[in-house]
Amino acid sequence: MKSIPLWLFASVFFFFSCNRKAQDPLPSWNETPVRQSILKFISEDAKSIPVEDRIAVFDMDGTIACEMPLWYEMYAAVYGLNLQSAKDPGLLGLPEYRYAGKLAKNPADTSVSNHFDAYMDSMVWKAYAGIDHEVYVDSTRSYLSRTKDPKYGLFLADMFYQPMLELISYLKENEFTIYIVSGSMQGCVWSVCPQVLGIDRAHLLGTRQMMVPVYDAKNHRTQFVIGKGVFSPTNDGNGKSLNLYSRIGKVPVFAFGNTMGDFGMFHLTSTSKYPHAVYMLNHNDSIREYAYPPYYGTAVPHWKDSLEVNNWNQVNMAQEFKTVWMNK
Repeated sequence: MKSIPLWLFASVFFFFSCNRKAQDPLPSWNETPVRQSILKFISEDAKSIPVEDRIAVFDMDGTIACEMPLWYEMYAAVYGLNLQSAKDPGLLGLPEYRYAGKLAKNPADTSVSNHFDAYMDSMVWKAYAGIDHEVYVDSTRSYLSRTKDPKYGLFLADMFYQPMLELISYLKENEFTIYIVSGSMQGCVWSVCPQVLGIDRAHLLGTRQMMVPVYDAKNHRTQFVIGKGVFSPTNDGNGKSLNLYSRIGKVPVFAFGNTMGDFGMFHLTSTSKYPHAVYMLNHNDSIREYAYPPYYGTAVPHWKDSLEVNNWNQVNMAQEFKTVWMNK
């Protein structure tokens, strides 16, 4: 009996190895019960859901992209505020501008992060008030694309989670319609998500800034000038469920978030008449990312109770993610 040539054996092994990898929709996830539950829901349970009702919703900051030490919206606000104070140093008499100056030097400055809760909203709208909204979108994209994270040296715009990108792609392959539902300003969500996720603006829901349309008939264009403040409700808590209902008129069947601010979206998903699934990313990986609890301000030690009572799934980054950052 002739022996099989080594080169043929290697070729066959390589073929099957590559084919197996190609067939794996979630290669950046570890083999765990959580991963299996996701695969089962998408490939099996969802078959009983009409295609037009296969709605999947994701939070942005901290769910599909990094939000530490600052989130995209705040990085953009810091940049905009500092541009203003560079032209008018007198603005540094206001706390928003002083905080922005400190955060530009050190995004993790606790002398700011421990005290600026009352100024976060005003920092965001003051940074671009009076500016064309499209300028805000472009400026945010440009800044995030050229500025690096202080801990990992990655460009901020590239700090998406590879496992989450794979999950979104797999949902698309199974005829799910994806919506990003973020508490950040809508212009910020528009700035980076279309390029990374391949999702158009109609499916990117953020908190809406007040704007005034300015028509320029001569140049055939309309500017939407950012005003002072945001429209209520913001995309947080029950505001997420209300905005989802108002924008798409349907109940999602799949939801993924990372904080208690996503619970409104989770509750809405849990009322679906179809099979449904809810997942919450828990940031417990201080080595490969950042570790922090799923709430802001006052500690909520019993947050896990809501997951257990509602049959929502906890996804621990350290255990579930084989790799963290987006492959380029």
